[in-house]
Amino acid sequence: MDTHTIYQIEAKLDDFQPVIGRTILINAERSLAYLGYTLISAFGLEGSHLFGFQKSFELFNHQQSYYYLLPEMDLPEFVAHGKQYSVMHTNLSQFFSSSNLNNQFTFQYDFGDNWKISLNVESIETKEIMLHDIPRVTGGSGYGLIEDIGGNSGLHKYIEAFASGDLDHGKPEFSFAKKLGRRQVEQGQEA
Repeated sequence: MDTHTIYQIEAKLDDFQPVIGRTILINAERSLAYLGYTLISAFGLEGSHLFGFQKSFELFNHQQSYYYLLPEMDLPEFVAHGKQYSVMHTNLSQFFSSSNLNNQFTFQYDFGDNWKISLNVESIETKEIMLHDIPRVTGGSGYGLIEDIGGNSGLHKYIEAFASGDLDHGKPEFSFAKKLGRRQVEQGQEA
């Protein structure tokens, strides 16, 4: 069995209550793209949208940010030259290398719904482990996320409609289940 560096990462959806989060173990040698698809899976998403990572920190009282995108895009109107990198060619140990209390790491998925998930490295451990055992979700809280629902506000509306039993009752704004091709069971019969 080989020795590998393993990150335990806490991932939490920003600006949402109740908390939606996952704790993930992942090999530090993996690419950011691999972490991105691991997060997509852990939160129940389908991987049908663009995604990226942002690393932010304060340097001499100025906020600095670096972006890691999939696919690689030239976005000079949004990202300054020299501050954009590839998720395919950056591994986790490179991305998290200068971790300190001032760094903020964010995963962003679907630039329309604009899901933003804060990442916190809880621990780094070097140990003998079989790589087929990771990545692994070791903990979590809250719901999964739903594709094309309208981000945080759409998810709030969906949860409220679900709790009140008001899904798919002639209100187009709450017809999420049909829009997503999900089967609804209502009063013991399929809708």
